[in-house]
Amino acid sequence: MTLRLQTHFMPTDAKVVANAPGSIESRLHRILEHFGLRIGMLTVDELGAQPAGEGRRCVLFASIDAFAAAMRHPTAAHAFSTAHAVYLYADADREVSERALRQLDGWATVSLENASTGACSMSISNDLGDLDGPMAGLAVSARPHPQDFVLASHAGIPASTLLTVNGSPAFVRCELRGVAVFVCTSATMVDIDQPVGATFFDVKDHFCSLVPLAMFVTSVLRDSIWRPFEHGACVIVDDPLLKPTYGFCDFGKLLESMNRYDFTTNVAFIPWNWRRTSTSAGEFFRREGRRFSISIHGCDHTASEFGDTSVEALNAKASLAQARMQRHEHRTGIAHDAVMVFPQGVFSSQSLGVLSRNGFMAAVNTEVNPVDPPSDRTLIRDVWDVAITRYASFPIFTRRYAFHGLENFAFDILIGKPCLVVSHHEFFKNECADVIDLVRRLNALRCSLTWRSLGDVVRRSGRRRARDGHAEDIQMYGSQLLVPNPSERPLRVVVSKNEGNPSLVTAVRGDRGPLEWSVSGDRVVFADTIPAGREASYAMCYAPHTARPQSRPIRLEASVAARRILSEFRDEYWQKFVRR
Repeated sequence: MTLRLQTHFMPTDAKVVANAPGSIESRLHRILEHFGLRIGMLTVDELGAQPAGEGRRCVLFASIDAFAAAMRHPTAAHAFSTAHAVYLYADADREVSERALRQLDGWATVSLENASTGACSMSISNDLGDLDGPMAGLAVSARPHPQDFVLASHAGIPASTLLTVNGSPAFVRCELRGVAVFVCTSATMVDIDQPVGATFFDVKDHFCSLVPLAMFVTSVLRDSIWRPFEHGACVIVDDPLLKPTYGFCDFGKLLESMNRYDFTTNVAFIPWNWRRTSTSAGEFFRREGRRFSISIHGCDHTASEFGDTSVEALNAKASLAQARMQRHEHRTGIAHDAVMVFPQGVFSSQSLGVLSRNGFMAAVNTEVNPVDPPSDRTLIRDVWDVAITRYASFPIFTRRYAFHGLENFAFDILIGKPCLVVSHHEFFKNECADVIDLVRRLNALRCSLTWRSLGDVVRRSGRRRARDGHAEDIQMYGSQLLVPNPSERPLRVVVSKNEGNPSLVTAVRGDRGPLEWSVSGDRVVFADTIPAGREASYAMCYAPHTARPQSRPIRLEASVAARRILSEFRDEYWQKFVRR
């Protein structure tokens, strides 16, 4: 039977309770803060000293041993029995957690065992009750951590299983003294202030500990945390010319697939090709703008062109890319989004500030680290955010290949990131079979994906959190933002955007003209009121780079042309006919 939380009120606070707070509690505290929660850290004795009723609107987090100690405490037990919900995690000492579990009503015979050291099948229940969301029903193969435990001898315990490892429960839900208690048997806790160790964050590396926690926080505390405006999605295909077919990509058949399976595609267009779109192709892409959108893929698409560390050279490339795309739009009438997709995923930390001052709204990338070695690297907390803003405060929205696995797309959606798919023309062979398969699986997740142009996904990617009264705090990422107010009352919003150098901001514009703004720490802040049932648009304006005209050597122009022709030969003929 599925247990359901009481819904006559929602919690507004969270507390971490420990016998003696250690590294696990410190990591948990930082994770909960990242989600936007106001966190208290208490010992069992301090919890017991709180006035009666203090914890009625709280969600409590504790190790299994601290929970057992609190339930034996003469006054702390009351705080747990009046909490909205409780989340428990295992202690590093397996035997300590096992003894504590056996003190729970109906758990006297339960035991804990280490999960297998090899690859395991990890499965999330289809019936998660109030934790229902995009991770429901997913199964992955992953290697557990040494301190990922599972329940053994669990027959008859009064709990519903939410996650299993090789068939054994690793995350369960029960009711103790009328309170919903969620038990995660992993004793590991990811450190979100550690650098991302690979080219992308893989949720399988922390599946047993992270997925239960994230599902719990985003469901039970959904009215208290930062949450997305919507779950935006888009497929991005790199490199193609705008013509009926490019390599394996037949744009007419792709359009039929998009209309049938309800998704959108963005073409990351190389500005060097601005003269090469025919009149008929221009008419097609202009007419089908509801499904197709265009972004900016580098400038010449030469190797590591935005991995340069020279601000002057980067500025020349960024301004030339913008100029070429404007000429392309003037020639063809095809609108484009001022979103940069880095060629080969390569970018330097200096390139982001240059893009901001050349009118780019955001960047989209698969790689999460710059090629130059700055003193601070991209952290896990950065890639958990809507966009990475560590470098010059310019947003990099991350995207994923299909081989990253459905579980990573689902986890991104769960924590409020947009769903962006990276592809090349090979992904569309066999009449788009692979892309259709991925889109169908994404659309089948238990969430509502909204497929839009890439620019609209970026504009609608922000975070919101309720504040006192009918008002919200809003976090802005791209230089443009659309904020919906679906309610029947006017909504007061306080919008803030991370800006490492606020002196470069020249204006903030809303629908009715310029808005007053101020600087608070490293954030630019402004306020507005959105009428009922409407949405408001905002734009942050920056001082432009003073670009000096640069002549391009004929040798450079010739090498770029040769590279483009050879790349197209590879895509159109070698891969399509010779290597298939």
